[in-house]
Amino acid sequence: MERSRAVALVEEVLGRLVEGQGEWPLSLVREVYVFGSFARGALQPGDVDLDLEVDRDDRWRNWFVDALSAGRDPYLRFRQPLVGRKRLVQFEFNGHEEADFPMTLLWRRGDDLSAAMDRLTEIKADPDAGRAERHAMLPQFEGLDRWLPRFHREHFIAAIESGAITVERVTLPEPEPRHFAHPVVEDHLWDRWQPPSPLYRAAGAVFAYLIDRGVDPAELHLHGRDVRARETPYYAGFSLRYLRAMQWCFTDYGGREWIEVVHPTKRGEIHALRVLPTSMDRLKELHWLRS
Repeated sequence: MERSRAVALVEEVLGRLVEGQGEWPLSLVREVYVFGSFARGALQPGDVDLDLEVDRDDRWRNWFVDALSAGRDPYLRFRQPLVGRKRLVQFEFNGHEEADFPMTLLWRRGDDLSAAMDRLTEIKADPDAGRAERHAMLPQFEGLDRWLPRFHREHFIAAIESGAITVERVTLPEPEPRHFAHPVVEDHLWDRWQPPSPLYRAAGAVFAYLIDRGVDPAELHLHGRDVRARETPYYAGFSLRYLRAMQWCFTDYGGREWIEVVHPTKRGEIHALRVLPTSMDRLKELHWLRS
């Protein structure tokens, strides 16, 4: 992405945020920071990384719990009004205090738009700025780190080191017609995604992976929705959308396995992370992906 395009995206986010300060939940945003390659001045950043520092009121706490319980991403209430369907802006939430890498303040509650734009203008392009040293990396994350932000990698590593979970890298099988013809699979997929969609392919690969292992696909909770059974010990998600719910799925809903297709694609190998719980007591103690 050209830097000029990245600047325009940040300007759009800031403008929408300032305009929406009288509306919930944008009124909860306290500060906005930028970090990553754009903040270092890269001429062609892969995307724009923004951290939103968000206050929590009772309404937000209730919304967060209800959304997770229903398999929805609660943070869509921030993303949609700020970027719509654009995918070139990556948001983290309440990460500034614990970050051990530079973050540049763009906006603070009470600032007008011109103050935020002045701070944005102060971030100069640097032809020598490359990718930052990669932190919080494991072999399982190689090649996926562009789509698996450091914030998430750190939480995975903390959970692994505590003995709460294990994480392995798996390559899911290319789904075949026999997988799609399975009555449970066919019934579930027909109204969710069209065959050209990367999510349709990823869903088929998850089903194929489970079916080939002898798992009943009806026992899967797939990307925010139960496939058929009321009890779903198997979970799968795409593009980290529901990853924040993983802890509760294991500790409160009897989850045995979580498959995360980090970056669904139309072609090429289908890479995923397979997460297994190893200690429920330690899982319950985790501070997993802040609410």
